[in-house]
Amino acid sequence: MPADSSPRRSHFVWCTKEERFVPMLRCLTCRLGCDVLSSEAVGWHAARWMAEGKIKETYTMKPKARPPAPQEQSPSRFFIVDNGAVRDLEPQEFSRAPVYETVGTYAVERRFVKPKDKADLVYEGKKPPKQTVPVLVAHDGTATVLASWSDLESNPESLMDVKEVRVARAVKQVFVLKPL
Repeated sequence: MPADSSPRRSHFVWCTKEERFVPMLRCLTCRLGCDVLSSEAVGWHAARWMAEGKIKETYTMKPKARPPAPQEQSPSRFFIVDNGAVRDLEPQEFSRAPVYETVGTYAVERRFVKPKDKADLVYEGKKPPKQTVPVLVAHDGTATVLASWSDLESNPESLMDVKEVRVARAVKQVFVLKPL
């Protein structure tokens, strides 16, 4: 049964799991992903309930699937952050900007939890290596390179507008002169 738009059910949504109307607050703290969370009305209610302290916001980083057997010198593995945008590095290109190698990629998922639950940053699967740095890629394509993973863990609110987080390792660009 689809969601009813009558005023008496304005704080209730149709739950596909339970097949009945449930309070929207309970739906927001559910672990299942459903289409209800994408509606505009949920955003208004979520902001109000966060201000009242009924729910908290947390972020989950899910690893994206890696391509099968990457080539050793694949150009898409290397990128630069040029004027706030991520750009793939071409093999013949030289740049004064730092060059990064993509080690992995995380998709960012925003969840709501009850106030008694932890609101820490959650990694699904393995945590990224400490020798790497996070590169936050926003929905509008801008990128930010953080100094370390502890900066991200201490300020998870920076993931609010982030589409993906690239696990990157800084590399040096070396040129070899060959005789003609």
